[in-house]
Amino acid sequence: MKIKIIILGGGYGGIKALESFANHKNIEVTLIDQHTYHYLQTQSYDLVASKISLEKTFIYLPTLVKGIDKNFNFIQDEAIDIDKKQKKLICKNGIYKFDFLIIAIGSVTKFLKGFEEKGKYSLGVKSLRGALNIKHFFEKELFDRLEPSIAKKCFNIVVIGGGLSGVEIASEMKYYFNQYSKNNALSCGNINITLISKHILKNLDKKAQNIAKKRLEKLGVKIIYHHVKEINEKKLFLDNNEEIEFDFSIFTGGIEPPPLIKNLNFKKNKKGFLIVNEYLKVYDNIYAIGDCAFLTDRYGKPVPPTAQSAEQSGVIAAKNILAEIKNENLIKANIKMRGLAIALGGKFALIITPFNLYITSFIGYLIKKAIEEYYKIPLKLKAFQGFKTLKFCKKDNK
Repeated sequence: MKIKIIILGGGYGGIKALESFANHKNIEVTLIDQHTYHYLQTQSYDLVASKISLEKTFIYLPTLVKGIDKNFNFIQDEAIDIDKKQKKLICKNGIYKFDFLIIAIGSVTKFLKGFEEKGKYSLGVKSLRGALNIKHFFEKELFDRLEPSIAKKCFNIVVIGGGLSGVEIASEMKYYFNQYSKNNALSCGNINITLISKHILKNLDKKAQNIAKKRLEKLGVKIIYHHVKEINEKKLFLDNNEEIEFDFSIFTGGIEPPPLIKNLNFKKNKKGFLIVNEYLKVYDNIYAIGDCAFLTDRYGKPVPPTAQSAEQSGVIAAKNILAEIKNENLIKANIKMRGLAIALGGKFALIITPFNLYITSFIGYLIKKAIEEYYKIPLKLKAFQGFKTLKFCKKDNK
């Protein structure tokens, strides 16, 4: 009888775990996700800035799963609880038994106090739907500005949060508008983009911070070094009591665990993320990876919630499950940051290598694009192979 493994979540970590199980006999692997697509979140800022089309930001999970291994299965469902003693994953549309479970459901945008009144003019970019809504709102504003009665008016966008997401989206959107006006010879009121945060790239060194700040200023992004206390539909309030009116806001100020994680009876840190042991376990036969888990390096230092940390944790969890099945020793997690790539508008990026070498401008942009394509192309090819498999099966069933 085959051992049943469930991977809950089709993000970066979940897909890497799935790939690690490929071509192993005596196991039955099922990927469960509430969505039917693998969202390439690292390219969401290009989507918002209209640099790429929608189909380049996701990979269809049913075909990808079959392309990785024709014996693997995909189920679209939303998890609501885990019965760890009975080894059951409880979802909205069914209950699924498992021998091993990997929790890989990522995180969601954390909206601060007062953001419950934010209204329809404030969005996060953690989801594909959120990124699409921002893109549509932005493009509609650009289209409306072709009308003389609107063209002379200024449009104010605020980006809240000075981390990687905030810096990337502010620079990409400002670059796009600058080029849009120039290429179409438009004489119109400006679209102002303001980045609001106490710090810019707080977790990086001064050199990286200065490169990002200079690039933002060159593009025309205004930086306000304060925290946002509250927000209503079209006005926000800073910690210095200043009030700023806006037409649209994008919140990138942090993440929090999804609702499922909050409801689970597992150990969590102060922010609510799952605490894992040195093997990435939260329970005897249950692992947690990626953003939903509090990951650390071998020295106990927290690891940033990035795509690469999710991927590494996914591989480690899968290897440990295979080791358990074979009664072999488990691998201790040793997650390392292997450099960083930051998009800074147009064909300009900052690359920080593992050896602390800094590469900027167009060369940095080329390296960043190469990294993205190196990840995406093999998955696209596997999805195409899975598509042919599913198509063939449909013909057989006729």
